This record gives sequence, structure tokens and C-alpha cells, in this order.
Amino acid sequence: MVAGIRVSTLLSLGLFMVITGTTGLYVDEENPYKTGALPVQNFTLTETKDHVPRHAVVYYPARPGLFAVLLFSGGFDGAVRVEMGYTDLLSRVAAHGFVVMGVDLQSLGQAGDTRRDNLQGSPAHSLPGSPAHTFLQQMDWARTNLNSYLANRTAGVSVDWENTGVFCHSAGCSVILDTVLLNHTAMKATAFLEPFTSALSGNSTVSFRLPALMYGTQFCEDFPFCCVKGMDWNHVYDHWSCPKTTLATKNQGHCDILDHTMWEICHTTHFCKTGDVDNWAEYHTFIQGFVSAFFISTLQGVDDWRYLHNVTDIPIGVMNAKNDTNC
Repeated sequence: MVAGIRVSTLLSLGLFMVITGTTGLYVDEENPYKTGALPVQNFTLTETKDHVPRHAVVYYPARPGLFAVLLFSGGFDGAVRVEMGYTDLLSRVAAHGFVVMGVDLQSLGQAGDTRRDNLQGSPAHSLPGSPAHTFLQQMDWARTNLNSYLANRTAGVSVDWENTGVFCHSAGCSVILDTVLLNHTAMKATAFLEPFTSALSGNSTVSFRLPALMYGTQFCEDFPFCCVKGMDWNHVYDHWSCPKTTLATKNQGHCDILDHTMWEICHTTHFCKTGDVDNWAEYHTFIQGFVSAFFISTLQGVDDWRYLHNVTDIPIGVMNAKNDTNC
């Protein structure tokens, strides 16, 4: 009878561990350029209903497990709303085993001044109420509340805050860069997708070690200059410390990362130079895999950068690539 109780208890404990996702961090060991294996759902957080600092959309794997977490800021200093421009990218990254929070940083007002003085390797001090402070407040809110929101939707889904990453697109990277400089211990890795930022200048350097990805496209620096030389991915890469990796792809433009409706607007108005009109789906398969590969390597513990470094493993034309990861 006692042995039976012990067996029953062990089985119950095992079931509890599965339900609560405490069996270990989810690791995606498949090719990241293929569609992620996990089903994904999403929900919206609002300032009035949820008392979150900024409106956000959370994309999460709809199955029990413990997952790394990513926070994202979009273009125009976070003014391009996640649900309008980045749903495809963020949901497909989530399918590789991440809880992804896309933050609409300008949902309650305009972004402030994100410029910084000479850093000389030291984190900058932002003014109170700056976008960087707001983003850190968003992270604090998420650490306190996100797991309960997830559990209420899919039992057993939880976030491992020891494995947190931040990433961005365009001028949203100015906010993310300031956030990292303000408190680089709040995250474990960061990715800058076609960044536009003046936060690093002159001889300023980032001396702390934080794995970083910098990504660009061939047409981004073409007129009308949606990326500016000296303020783009190469600029951030040159000022960053090891480990870091950068890559630029051929025949793609700044808006190609956006959801198809927003891409069409950008394409027809020529707001930014776009890539091949028939290449949108292929490019999105690449970009979700490229972002996922980086965070799988840095947050899920795979430590395998071949999908970022080996051109033969990258399913799209590469213009140039370099890395410094031996540190």
C-alpha cells in the first residue's frame, strides 16, 4: 500500500512537472529556417485594462513548457504598431520556443530624446521617463505578471527570466540600444535588425559582454535612405564587443520585414526601397529563421552559430557577413 502511494505520488509529481513546464527550458534542435514546430497563440495587453506601461501583444507557444522570453520594439522609435507590422515575424519566432512580447512604445505619447554622450564603455544614464526607462518598466511589469497571464490561457506555459533577449527593427533599435546601455544585466542577448541609431559615436565603445546580432539589407542604404551609413548595423557592430555577428542580405529592403499589408503600403508609396515583389514569403521564412537561430544559440543553450555564419546554410543571397565570437 505504501509502495503504491509512493508510485502514485511520483506519477503525480511527474505530471505536475509536465503541466507546469518545470521539466527544463524548451530547446529547438531543428533547422530554424523551417517553420517552428509549436502552435502559437497571442493576446493583447492594454494600459487601461492590464495597467501595463505600454500596449503590447504577446505571442506564445500554446503548449506546456518553460520558454525563453523576448521583448521587441518596432520602427519609428516603436511607433509602428506590432499588430500592424510585425505579427508574422514575432509569431513565427515564437513557434521556435519563445514567448515574445511586442511593445508599442509610443502608444501613450511620443518617444523622448534617446541621444547619448560619450560612453567610454560605461552604461549611459537615461533621463527619467525616457523610452529606455519605459522599456525597462515594461520588462519589470512582465516579470511580475506575465507568467500568470500565460497560465490563465494555456496551463503549464511559463517564462524563464534567466533567458531574456531583446530585439528591434529600424529606429526602434535606438530605444533598445539605450535600454541595453542603461541596464545590460536585464537581458542575455540582443539583436538589431536594420538599426538606425546615433547612440554610439566617436570612440565610444560597449565594453561589457552581451551577445549581439546586427543585420542589414542591400537596399536599406539606397535612396530614400531608410538606413544611414554611420548609424546602421555596421556602425553598431564596430562599436560592440565580442561576441557579435553581422550579416547583410542581397536584393532586400527596409520594409520587407513588415507584415504584407504594411509592406504593400511601403512598396506602393516608395517610402523605402523594397525587394522583389514576389519574394516576400521567401524572405520572411529567412528572417524568422535568422532571428530564431541567434536566440536559440544564445538563450536556449544550443551554442551553435552555423545557421548565422555558414553562407551555405542561409537560404537567401548574402551580401556580406562577419563575426567575432571567439572570446
